[in-house]
Amino acid sequence: MTLSFAKIYFKHEHYLQHILIGSELSTAKFLSDKPLTKEEKDYYEECKEYYHLTHQPLISIADEVLDNSSRIPSSSIKIGIDVDYKKFDLHGFLNQLCDVADLNINDIAMKQIQVGSAILEAEIFNKFEADDKKICLKMFVHKITDKLKEQFGIMKIFLMFMGPIKSFFKMQKRRAEIQLNPNYNRIYAIGHDYWTGANNDGRDRGNKPYYCPVGWQRWSFYVTDNFDKKFKGWCIGYHGTKFAHGLSILLSGLKPAESDEHGAGIYATPSVNYAAHPRYSEVKLIESSTRKKFFKSGKYVQFVLECRVHPSNIVKEDKETLGAANTTIDPNINNAYIEWVINSHGKSIVDFNDPDSSIICTGILTRVTDEHPGLLPESEWWYKSHLCNPPNPKCCMLGIGHDILVKQKQHGYTCKILFSD
Repeated sequence: MTLSFAKIYFKHEHYLQHILIGSELSTAKFLSDKPLTKEEKDYYEECKEYYHLTHQPLISIADEVLDNSSRIPSSSIKIGIDVDYKKFDLHGFLNQLCDVADLNINDIAMKQIQVGSAILEAEIFNKFEADDKKICLKMFVHKITDKLKEQFGIMKIFLMFMGPIKSFFKMQKRRAEIQLNPNYNRIYAIGHDYWTGANNDGRDRGNKPYYCPVGWQRWSFYVTDNFDKKFKGWCIGYHGTKFAHGLSILLSGLKPAESDEHGAGIYATPSVNYAAHPRYSEVKLIESSTRKKFFKSGKYVQFVLECRVHPSNIVKEDKETLGAANTTIDPNINNAYIEWVINSHGKSIVDFNDPDSSIICTGILTRVTDEHPGLLPESEWWYKSHLCNPPNPKCCMLGIGHDILVKQKQHGYTCKILFSD
């Protein structure tokens, strides 16, 4: 009898707690009448565009969370949901989030909901001490797999930020300050910007030669005033990126490499052809719904980040790591010195937008093609390197079945590079 009574009592208490939480977590209670700033609106619209293209939210983590040498005064979570705030069910959403992400709803303390889309701001794990709070936040960050991102996407989450809220505002401000610099947009091809051999235009690009990235189109960023003076002597390098990560890297910074064959640091290369390998630069089949809007008649697209790095921050030059020792990757660059290890100065994330970083991003290179870029002559070396069969999304992001691509190649399929106006 005592045991049965205890069970009934426990269920009753649990039910009452559920009712109490439900009443406390009404959307109306947390709606803020403070309007979004222009910076916020622009940032959220970009995040939504990212979400609509990738079907996943932009996940961003403050530097302090991953930096073992710093403490965090508060742990906030900011979530953007692509729904009308008037129809947003806060209680139902948080229950679903906790179920999907294995969180305890009692660890989430709501702060506010901003209007427009539903922009939710809350404190998370704040009942813990500073060190434990940080550990819990890091554990949660490490649980966010691609599969979990897909589930977040189904929940219409287009943005998730974790860390001190001040860091979020700083990140937004930096993003708002990123400007395109169309005067320096370039098409690298015969009849446009084109040269053979090392560039000898008189500009000081450090002690590494700069070769024409033929077949790519550069979308240049405004980084700082007096660019040539500020970055005199800085070398040009490239960093291939996954389609879904391009915007994320620019918004949130670049993490040091997880696979560090040549030591810890950020990996880059002086060869755009090496950066274009599908292990580094995802070959993305452009969905028909976005093809005309963003890429005109192109069928496939690749992204490579154009970077500047000071020679003193290149701590090592080493060989290729794709098993391509017996072929020529780039006729201008020796396979033995085709990877650079960049000093991250102990940072867990290096801000690509900070002109004082050891490596900065000066633009995005795109290569848009009417057929698979693996059919291009400059991609011939791929077939003599490591190339996953079948394609592995965690390694070689080929965008097509390996066997299908090989058959197309054998049957004489060709590929044309397309440029935007």
